[in-house]
This record gives sequence, C-alpha cells and structure tokens, in this order.
Amino acid sequence: MNLNNITSYIQNICENISKVLDVDVTLVTNDLTRIAGTGVFEEKIGESLSEESAYSHVIESGESYIIIKDVDEKCSNCSRKEICKELADICTPVKLNEEILGVLGIGAFSEEQKNKILSKDKELSKFIKSMSDLISFKLYEMYDQEDRTMSDIEKAAIQKSILKYGTNTEAMKKVAEALNIGIATLYRKVKKYNLNDKK
Repeated sequence: MNLNNITSYIQNICENISKVLDVDVTLVTNDLTRIAGTGVFEEKIGESLSEESAYSHVIESGESYIIIKDVDEKCSNCSRKEICKELADICTPVKLNEEILGVLGIGAFSEEQKNKILSKDKELSKFIKSMSDLISFKLYEMYDQEDRTMSDIEKAAIQKSILKYGTNTEAMKKVAEALNIGIATLYRKVKKYNLNDKK
C-alpha cells in the first residue's frame, strides 16, 4: 500500500491541520520522500530527507517522537543542524496494520510556534496520531474498495458464464475454458462467491 496514491487527500489534511494549529505540517513516506506539506514544508515536496532525520527515527522505531532542537541529542549530532530551521517537531508514524507507511509531522519555525507545540505536546501528539489514523483508514478504504470491485467483476463474469453454459460437469468445463481458468479454480471461486445454487 502506498501513500502516493492519496497525496491530494493527504495535502488537504495537512492544510487543515495547519490552519487550525497555525503550524507547518508535512508527510514523509517510508522511503523518506516528502509528499505533502504546508508553509516551509510545501516548498520541499518531492525532496528526500536525511537518514539522520527524526522522521527516519520514527520510521525505524514505529513510535511518535517530539523534537526540541535546542536539547535533542539527535539534532546536535545531525549533519544538517546548521541549515535546519525547525525549532520543534512532533512526528508520528502512519501505519496500516503493523506496516509503517510514513510519518506525519508538525513543525515549529518560530519561537511562538515552538511554545505552542511544547505547551500542548501531549494533546497535539494525540491529535496528530488521530490524523495519522485517518490517513491510514483512507488508504485502507481505497484498497478495500479496489479489492471489492475486482471481486465483484470476477463474480459477475462467473455468474454470466454459468448462465450461458449451465452447471453440469461438461458445462462447468466450458465455463472454466471461457474464463481461461482451471476447473478446480472455477469450483473454488464458485464456492467462494456462494454461486453453488445459481443457474
């Protein structure tokens, strides 16, 4: 499953979070590519992040992470610390089942934003986690709909062929041949779709 399939949706989520919280918001995929963002992050959509970044740490650990540039050890050891403008971040993984698909983060680029984030870090962490879950659910829903659609098409094709050829043994061989599948596969699918009693 790939977050790139819902980038417009993700960008919309980021923009809404940004408007409500007055912070910059971004989403980075599990290959460390920024696919959505607001404010400073928006200019960096399409860029890859460093393996040293906090986002990389979140992908590796699977846990949310709060970064305060002044005191965070990861920031002081980072090779990009001189050019990094972020003063604080709250990052949370975007997961589907146990697979980490990316990281949703909010960033502070001013002292005012930093104080706002840090004064409500627990509440904001929960909120960002909820938004992360919303993104995961949208992706799941999209793939689930795709699966259902393919299953529906397959079921309809089998039903149509059964109606055309019949259900006796010779007819089912013709159905399998028409669908370009083996007879055993056809019988499994007939059972799967509960088409045993259909004519």
